[in-house]
Amino acid sequence: MKILHINDNYCNLGGAEKYLLDICKALEEMGNQIIIISSSEREHISVQGRREYFVKPSQGLRSGLRIWSTYRDIVKREKPDIIHLHNTHNAHYFISPLVIKRLCSLKPIVKFVHDARFFCPNYGMKAIPSSNEICNYPVGTRCLNRKGCHLFNLNGNGAFYNLYRYFLLSYELHVSRLLDRVIVGSQYMYDELVKNGFAKNRISIIPCYTEKALDIEITKNMQKGLILYIGRFDKVKGAPQFIEALNYLKDQQWCAEIVGDGELFKNLEERVEKLGLKNRIKFLGRLSNDEVDRCYQRCRMVVMPSMVPESFGLVGIEAMGFGKPVVAFDSGGISEWLIDGHNGFLVKRGDIEGLSKKISELLEDVGLCCNMGVKAKERVEKNYRKELHITRLLHLYEKVIKERTGEKVLA
Repeated sequence: MKILHINDNYCNLGGAEKYLLDICKALEEMGNQIIIISSSEREHISVQGRREYFVKPSQGLRSGLRIWSTYRDIVKREKPDIIHLHNTHNAHYFISPLVIKRLCSLKPIVKFVHDARFFCPNYGMKAIPSSNEICNYPVGTRCLNRKGCHLFNLNGNGAFYNLYRYFLLSYELHVSRLLDRVIVGSQYMYDELVKNGFAKNRISIIPCYTEKALDIEITKNMQKGLILYIGRFDKVKGAPQFIEALNYLKDQQWCAEIVGDGELFKNLEERVEKLGLKNRIKFLGRLSNDEVDRCYQRCRMVVMPSMVPESFGLVGIEAMGFGKPVVAFDSGGISEWLIDGHNGFLVKRGDIEGLSKKISELLEDVGLCCNMGVKAKERVEKNYRKELHITRLLHLYEKVIKERTGEKVLA
C-alpha cells in the first residue's frame, strides 16, 4: 500500500512528530511505501528511500489556490492509495482547508487529530485563564462569547488576527467533517469531535502506543525516591504545579528530575531556588530518546500535572512501559489508561495538595509503588503496543479505500 502522510513538521519535535515517524517506520517494515509532504519553512530530517516533498505553507483561500497545483501534481505523480493527514495547523496554518477539500476529491483521506488545537481556537488551551475552568463549548458563537477566554479580549491587529484564525478553524472543521475518517487516540477526543458536529460513524478510536522498555527489568537501576516530570515548561503542562506539590514534601526523602524546556524555564528555576529546593530538583533540559529512557528507568514514579485536557498523554504509557506508576491530574484522556489506585493515582485537576499527598503515598510505601508499576506494565503490554495499533490502522486504511470504490466491506 502507498500512503501519503502530510504534517506541518517532519522531525523529532513533539508527540505528533514522534507518532508520525514511528508509524512511518512501522508501516515500511511491513512492506508499505511512505510518501511525505511537510513544510519547506521548517527544519526537517530525510529518510533514505522515502519519497519526501517540502512545500510552502498555505493559510487562507488565496494561498491555497496558489499552492493547490503542487499538491495535485504530487498526488498524480505518486498515486497513493490513501492520504493520511496529521497536524495541518499549529500556531500558524501549514495547509489551507481549501487544499484539504480538493484533496478529498482525489483520494480517500483519514486524519489523526493529535490535540485540542483542532477544535479550540485558543491554541488548544480549552481552559479559561480567569477562572481556570475547562471550556466545554464547541467551536461557534458561544465559544466566541465565552467570558474570560483571552483569545478575543485583544485590541487592534491581535484581535483581528485571532478572529481570522477562528474563521479558518471553523472552515477546516467544516471541511474535515467530509473526510473519510477522523482518527483519535481517546474517548475524550471522540466526544469532543461529536460535540463539534462530526458524525459518529466517521470517527475511529485507535489508542496511541509505545515501544518503551520491551525487555527491561522494572527494578533495574531504580533510584530511591526519584520523581520524574517530562513536558514543556508552559502554563498548560503543569510544571509550576509539580514544583508547588513537591514543596509540600520537604520533610520526606526524595529528589526530582525535570526534563524539557520552554518559556517558563527561568521562572521555574527562580521558584525552585526561592523554595529552597535547588539541591533536590534538577533541570535536565531537552534530552535524546536514550537519555529520556534512562530517566524513566531511574525514577520511582512519573508525575503528569497537566492543567488542560490531554488528548491522550503519551508520557504516561511510556512510563508505564518501564513499570512506573503515574500520578496525574484527571484531565482529558488520561483516565482511559490510568486507573486510580491500580497503576497510579488520579487527582482532581489543579489540586496541588492532593497531588502531593499521592506522591507522598508512593514515596512512603515502596511495596505499593512496585505493585502499581507491575500492573502498569501489564496494562501497556495488553493495550498499548505497536502491533495492535498498526493492525488497527491498516484495517482502517483498507476499509476506507474499499468504501470509496464501492467494494463490500466486511465488519
